[in-house]
Amino acid sequence: MPTRTGDEGGHVQRDTIVALSSAPGKGAIAIVRLSGARAAEIAGKIFHPNNAAAPPENRKLRVGKFAAPGGRAFDEGMAVLMTGPDSFTGEDMAELYCHGGPAVVQALLSAACDAGARPAAPGEFTRRAFLEGKIDLVQCESVADLISAETARAARAALGHLEGGLTKALEAIWGKIIEVGAHLEAAIDFPDEFEPGAGPAPPGGPMGQSELAGRFSVIAGDLAALEKTYRSGRILREGGRVAILGRPNAGKSTLLNYLLGTKRAIMSPIPGTTRDTVEEVCDIGGIPVRLIDTAGLRDTGDPVELEGTDRARRAAASADLCLVVIDAAAGPEEVEWAAREIGGLDAPVILAANKMDLPRANLPGENEIPARICAISALTGEGMDRLRDLIAASLSGEDGGGDDQRLLTRERHRDLVVRCRKAAENGRAALERGLSPELIAVDLNEGQRALSELLGRDYGQDLLDKIFSTFCIGK
Repeated sequence: MPTRTGDEGGHVQRDTIVALSSAPGKGAIAIVRLSGARAAEIAGKIFHPNNAAAPPENRKLRVGKFAAPGGRAFDEGMAVLMTGPDSFTGEDMAELYCHGGPAVVQALLSAACDAGARPAAPGEFTRRAFLEGKIDLVQCESVADLISAETARAARAALGHLEGGLTKALEAIWGKIIEVGAHLEAAIDFPDEFEPGAGPAPPGGPMGQSELAGRFSVIAGDLAALEKTYRSGRILREGGRVAILGRPNAGKSTLLNYLLGTKRAIMSPIPGTTRDTVEEVCDIGGIPVRLIDTAGLRDTGDPVELEGTDRARRAAASADLCLVVIDAAAGPEEVEWAAREIGGLDAPVILAANKMDLPRANLPGENEIPARICAISALTGEGMDRLRDLIAASLSGEDGGGDDQRLLTRERHRDLVVRCRKAAENGRAALERGLSPELIAVDLNEGQRALSELLGRDYGQDLLDKIFSTFCIGK
């Protein structure tokens, strides 16, 4: 088993920390959290229960008043103690529920510090939960994802990771790697039984060369399947960028406003009204989608319009999906322009044939446009439900109908899965070249290290600092 490096591990005594764990600003109730060996002691100095004669009970709320050590009460509320290791951090914890005014919250935080706590660093509560073995590193990251989720589907995916959905998939692959490693070790100890043509492995003996190669292929295949989920997983966590492109007066701004359900962009029959990109986020099929309305694309000598065109091109270059809008009533020239435009785009494309409510509108044929075509009217709403479905399907990709709980959502996850897959593929190739088990084991160990780092079984201080620096304080 890999060893942890670069940070404290096991049940060690750390400073007792304090932070506001509810959202900052005014509110009815605020939650201040303490964690550490002195949590109960510090809470006892600043919280005075109404029934002071009764001893505190684990996980039982008590009503009382808050005061600085030796000072007058400044608020009333509730407090609860949670003893370790059966707490979120694995340490003794206390949660203090006060009124949510900024002055009260600051007074309570100051009182806790005066009593011996120190302010928590970003993500320090979750970091301690990891160091105490309560959750693995993938689950730690899912805590931040759950907090920042912009749609219900994104929140469900993050909760699935927190509950161990992705971890279980990785653990299954880990188990297969361990099994292959055990047989390689046996092959090193019993080389005659590993020789090609030696026949089926005896009960309890090492696998033969071909069987081991098959196991490497299975591991590589499982990892490749996970790797394919990254695009849709990243989009679900970070949001998908959809650039709305088209010539002036094609109805791009009207389309943006309809998808948003509000009049965000200025609409005008005068061509060239939109000069800059307009960005807004909405929920489409459970995916947080950043819609980018761009300036109309046309040849012009106007320097302002030229800058708008350049920004439209840059938006298209960084988009996960391009929504090309045409005026379906403008004639064949509009279709020819769209075909040329789509041919120069790298991202997936949906052609929105707009203004289908007009009597002279014509839908382009599939042989005319190298993209999926959707007939719409951004003015009347015709075809908009189908357009939403097409956008969601494109952003979800091949795995859109799969298990959101097992999607790779972070670049760190994807990179380590790729590293492990390549190690498995190299191991199979080494087997096929007839290399010795000792050399094949080098590739297997590389794959094991990658999964170990992904799950947090092997980590360094810099990795933890990088991950937890993105957390909010109090979580």
